[in-house]
Amino acid sequence: MAWTEQMVEDLKRMWKEGLTTGEIGKRLNVSKNSIVGKVHRLGLSGRPSPIKKKSDAPAPKEPAAPKIKEPAKPVEKPIAKEEKSEPVRPKTETAPAVSGTFAAPRHKGNVSLTELDNHTCRWPIGDPKDENFHFCGKKVRIGQTYCEEHAAVAYVKPGKK
Repeated sequence: MAWTEQMVEDLKRMWKEGLTTGEIGKRLNVSKNSIVGKVHRLGLSGRPSPIKKKSDAPAPKEPAAPKIKEPAKPVEKPIAKEEKSEPVRPKTETAPAVSGTFAAPRHKGNVSLTELDNHTCRWPIGDPKDENFHFCGKKVRIGQTYCEEHAAVAYVKPGKK
């Protein structure tokens, strides 16, 4: 598309009047992007955004510093207090419940990720960064992910209101 001198003059006039790029484009029968590009090439002065802000405060005149996106924090699965403070020791019985807290079941042995199958509990035990990290490994019901003890923690039923 070729810009005529008349089109450039009309563009400059409408730009100074404060018309939007879309409105100028309609009047000159060109796309909004054509207007934006021509304004840039002509070096016309910038204008505040036509998008209304929630506050009536004037927009800052200096360019804002680019925002640095912080890395997402890893999501951690809940681990019972006892498991955080005690070293992992294989046992065959369940620890007694302490009032107000969940007592984690004791396990027969360490089950690694590669040892998991459709019949073993996938509840993580410990910190994945530690070499002692493992999974519960107790038997589960068909179609379930966790053993009965860990399912009770993972799937809490909503209480009556």
